[in-house]
Parts: sequence; C-alpha cells; structure tokens
Amino acid sequence: MTSEVHEQTERLPILPMLRTALPALPPQQQLLARAALEAPAEVGRMTITEYAALAGTSAASVTRLCRSLGIEKFSLLRTELVLAAEQRSGAGSALRVTGDITAQTPLPDLVGSLAVLGARSIEETARLLDPETFSRVVQAMGEAGHVYTTGAGSAHAVAISLEHKLRSLSVPSTSFHDPPSAVIGLAASRPGDVLIVVSETGTESESVPQLAEASRRGCTTVLITRLPRSPAADAADHVLLAVQDRTPMRTGTLTSRLPEMYLADCLASGIVVRHHDRSLAALTSVEEALERYW
Repeated sequence: MTSEVHEQTERLPILPMLRTALPALPPQQQLLARAALEAPAEVGRMTITEYAALAGTSAASVTRLCRSLGIEKFSLLRTELVLAAEQRSGAGSALRVTGDITAQTPLPDLVGSLAVLGARSIEETARLLDPETFSRVVQAMGEAGHVYTTGAGSAHAVAISLEHKLRSLSVPSTSFHDPPSAVIGLAASRPGDVLIVVSETGTESESVPQLAEASRRGCTTVLITRLPRSPAADAADHVLLAVQDRTPMRTGTLTSRLPEMYLADCLASGIVVRHHDRSLAALTSVEEALERYW
C-alpha cells in the first residue's frame, strides 16, 4: 500500500495537487496547504508538530491533509515538498512570486511576475494532465459527429478559440456563451458527440444543466476547470485541470485564461496527431481559402 501511494504522488506533483485541492479543503487544511505552497522547502524539513505550529493548526489536521491528497504518511509529503522545491529552484524560479497587484507595484515587476506565474501555471497544468484521460478525450473528439464548447464570462473566449481551431481541422463544432443557449443547442446533439465546458469553479448553475443534457443525449462530456471537486466535476465524464495561482486581484475577469487556453491547444493538436492526413488536408483547404481573398 505504501509503495502504491508513493508512486502516485510522484506521478502527480505535489504543488499542483495542493493548488487545485486548496479551495475545497476544510479551513484548517487550507492553512496548511497555503503554508506548504508558500515555503515548500522549509515545510519539507519540518516535523509534523513544527508544520502544524507554522500554520496555526494541529498535527491531526496535517494527517487529514495528507489523506485529502491521497498521501498515506506525512514523511511522503515532506519528501515531495523538498523535491518540488529543488525542481523549482533548478528551473530558475526560486524567487517567490505571488502575482499580487498593489498601487505600489512597479510595472516592470508586474510584467515579470505575470510572466513567471503564467509559465508556472502552464507547466503545472501539463504535469497534472493525466495522459490516459487526455487520450480518451482526444479520441472522442476525433470520432464525434459534432463537438460543442461552452463557457460563461471570460471563459467563453476559451470556448470560442477551441471552436475555431476545430473548425479549421474539419471537426464540426459550435460554441455557446451561456447555459440556456447550450441546452437549446444540445437539442440537436447525437450520441457520440462531445460537449466541452470551460468553467473555473464548476458551479451547479453555470455548468451542470448543459452537462446533464449532453449526458442524457449520449454525448461524451468534458470539463476544463480549476477545481477537482465541484458539482460540474461530478457530472462530467472527464475532467481536465487548469492550475492557477489565485490572489485577491486575480479573480473574475482578471483571472488568467492561459492554462485553459493551453489545454485547448493540446486538444486541438491531439486531433492533428490522431487524424494527421485529415487535419493537414483541412488546414491546406483553409489556407487556400484565405489566400484567395487576403
């Protein structure tokens, strides 16, 4: 049992695991998760009592956090934190960058911080992406008669981008900007079609109606989201996690969509790999059509 759990934590990097799990954790475990994210190297060298004291919690809360992450022992969590800190330092990102925006933030520092955070989010999203899940989603999209994409608010930009990419690859696709429009559009769906919902939090009102309708009609359902636990995650067949750093000034429309855009790029590129000849023919046709007028 111990070796199985240890192997799993090595496959799923600990910092992305903490970042994605944090919003759904109980308050005491959230304090512990934030402490580990802020100082993984330091926490990785602490005893369980020292770690609990740092976060203002108890040793029992540390044990519960480990269980929430699927890690059997605190010693394994410590090892993963040390390894994650060493990897970050080796990659040249040992500097602590938070993404906080204040009235005193120099603009050059802001640009540099956002660059680091964006690159880190994409890297952690890639490392957290389960290859088997990704392969199944790409296969379903490539074989679908139609792919539907939807996202509310600024998430709709991701849905539209993916729709345009798929159309360029001769994959029939349609995007919707709100749940009622998606439910109406899904009335034309057929078994084997695919619905991809982009939702940062996966709330019930924002995502569940279209997922339920698509599932009822025999479609494969996919959720691109920040949270691994949500009503939408429970309703979807497949969940792709987009890792994001969260700060008070990076919420709502200021939330970065880079990780979600990256996942959309991966899905479209996966179609090119799986259906190479068809994709190249489609892209050639698109290029010829555009050159005819521009």
